[in-house]
Amino acid sequence: MSAKYEKCAFVIERDLAAGLAMNTVAALSMSVGRFVEGIVGDAVKDADGQAHTGVTAIPLPILKGEATDLRDIVLKAADLPDVFVVDFTAVAQSSRSYDEYTRRTAELATADLPYIGVAVCGSKSAVNKLTGSLPLYR
Repeated sequence: MSAKYEKCAFVIERDLAAGLAMNTVAALSMSVGRFVEGIVGDAVKDADGQAHTGVTAIPLPILKGEATDLRDIVLKAADLPDVFVVDFTAVAQSSRSYDEYTRRTAELATADLPYIGVAVCGSKSAVNKLTGSLPLYR
């Protein structure tokens, strides 16, 4: 991805157990970090001169929503050219290998996938349009 994004929101299915929710955010974050150029800032030095690896340079709110909210975000974002989306499904989380995940996902239509997490990156207005009505994950 070469676009410059201003915001990236993570939406997690509201009924996931805490450990599964954290795993979902971690999985989504790995993909966002890999595919969204410039999201991670440069290393910074402390007063002792010790370098600290760069962290995210833009806001990353963690929100919660119903499974239908996640599906709707995925479907609506497909029509927005300047929005980057990573989705995570119960299929991915329950698969024992990437091959199993690939095979099982191929059996389901986009609208039928059991979404448990979605990361949406883009302009503030685009991300807010897709996620603005959802509450913070607490």
